Amino acid sequence: MKKKLLSLALALALSLSLAVPAFAAEEDKTGTTAPTESSGEEKKDETPAEGEEKKDEAPAEDGEKKDKAPAEDGEKKDEAPAEDGEKKDEAPAEGEEKKDEAAPKFTDVAADSPFAAAIDWAVAGGITLGTTETTFGPGNTCSISNILTFLWRANGKPGAAEGVSDRDSAAKWAVEQKLIAEDQDVSAPCTRVMAVGFMWGVAGKPEVEAELSFTDVDKDADYAGAVAWAVDQKITSGTSETTFSPDNTCTRGQIVTFLFRAANAAAPAEKAEPAEKAEPAE
Repeated sequence: MKKKLLSLALALALSLSLAVPAFAAEEDKTGTTAPTESSGEEKKDETPAEGEEKKDEAPAEDGEKKDKAPAEDGEKKDEAPAEDGEKKDEAPAEGEEKKDEAAPKFTDVAADSPFAAAIDWAVAGGITLGTTETTFGPGNTCSISNILTFLWRANGKPGAAEGVSDRDSAAKWAVEQKLIAEDQDVSAPCTRVMAVGFMWGVAGKPEVEAELSFTDVDKDADYAGAVAWAVDQKITSGTSETTFSPDNTCTRGQIVTFLFRAANAAAPAEKAEPAEKAEPAE
């Protein structure tokens, strides 16, 4: 009996010794494994955190790069238009300078001269190039040949022929237009009444209803219609309020000014330039 009890006690003790490690193992599973899982969770938390940080960093880097790229592109775009803008601004300026260089700047024509605009117009239109490359001779007496040549050129050089001078072509044209007689001395000075008469003839001798207040122009004179037309078109206003001075000779500066004003008067109202003030010599 005692042996049986002793055997039972030994068996119980053995079973208890075997159960403790198993229980401990379970405790390890719940304790050790849990921390391991906890560690895994921490790792998982850390990994996503790192992943998130990386994701945050990556977009941040991409964002920075994208921000930088547009900024750089933006700067380049801003710089390019600026450069293009500067080039465009410079180009017209250079073009203007070239235009200025192309048009002769005569040493005897001041910028504030009453003839300056008309002279520039005449040179630009190929009506006259001046007496030399550097002088226009605005105060030089204008001959009949001069004004006829200017008028001929201003009207498109009708009948121009190779080998024939402009002077001769203009004289022939003037005879055909009945502006002068075939035996006219075209080297003679052009007077004021001749100038308005030639221009009036080229215009077709239009009649205007205007009373002349000039004491030196008879209303029955054969040139009265030309004077009235010239005043009406603001080509000239006379030498004073009461005088026209029909026999006064004209200068080159005065003649191109007359032509300039006539061209403006013939142009559409919206394109016409304001008439220059009458020069003192008128």
